[in-house]
Amino acid sequence: MPTNSVSIERSVTKGCPQGSCCGPGFRNLLYNSLLKLDFTSHSKVIAFANDLIILIKGETIVEAEN
Repeated sequence: MPTNSVSIERSVTKGCPQGSCCGPGFRNLLYNSLLKLDFTSHSKVIAFANDLIILIKGETIVEAEN
């Protein structure tokens, strides 16, 4: 990672490469059914690329869990 005054280099030893041949299809299998679920008005699901977040709003923890 070069910057204006410093260059840092690290070896990658773990992880999953982006752009795999089965990546988009596998993502569709996992996310499409989840994104089509009918959640309450207090819930929202947001997916972008390979990230997913489920937001739940409640006045108390118990209300959010329910």
